[in-house]
Amino acid sequence: MPPQMYQFFNPLRFIPEIIYTLIIFIICFLIYFKTKEAYNLTKHKGIGYFRDAFLLFGLAYVMRFIFEMINFSTKLFHIFLPRYFLFPLSLLILSYLSTMGILYLVFSSVWKNIKRKNFVLYGHLTAMAISIAIFITRSHQTLILLQIALLIFAIVLNFIKTKKTKKVSQAIILHLLIFIFWILNLWMISPRCFLPRESMILIQTISLIVFGVIYFKVLKWLK
Repeated sequence: MPPQMYQFFNPLRFIPEIIYTLIIFIICFLIYFKTKEAYNLTKHKGIGYFRDAFLLFGLAYVMRFIFEMINFSTKLFHIFLPRYFLFPLSLLILSYLSTMGILYLVFSSVWKNIKRKNFVLYGHLTAMAISIAIFITRSHQTLILLQIALLIFAIVLNFIKTKKTKKVSQAIILHLLIFIFWILNLWMISPRCFLPRESMILIQTISLIVFGVIYFKVLKWLK
């Protein structure tokens, strides 16, 4: 960034982003550890995949936090770091972790119906292939479409299972909430040069409320 542009940098603008990221990944790890006892008692694979999904979401937010801090530091201390290097690298890591997290949500619903023993490995290979494609194309829009498709797939699978039991399951409610939450987040991390700061704060607030509801739904589900 040219030196003359630093005069327009306001460090306070990064504080809400950092706080938001910290709260989200703390809640992700709380969900992961809260479900530990239920998994240890039952060894239920669906619970195992569900908690691993939140572990991956938490790691994605850890990486997002690290990249936000790097971005913050480079601007605060006038360190030049080319955006064409930082953004693709962050997109590569975040797309892999978040895609794998969504796939684990799918696995938590369909693991009984999958015959292949190595389906988790295939999931990792799929997430890696998607991440590499996103890294090469630098297409954030492609990542959004692919992850929306995966989330819709998870919801449809849960809806089919719910239709058989003729009652709304906690799983489909959680998947719908995660879908809303993740769409909001994909919108926030997309190129947003023309998105007003007030709109960003509003989206973050709604996103935190939705994620808070997810957390309490999980706690209720564990009782």
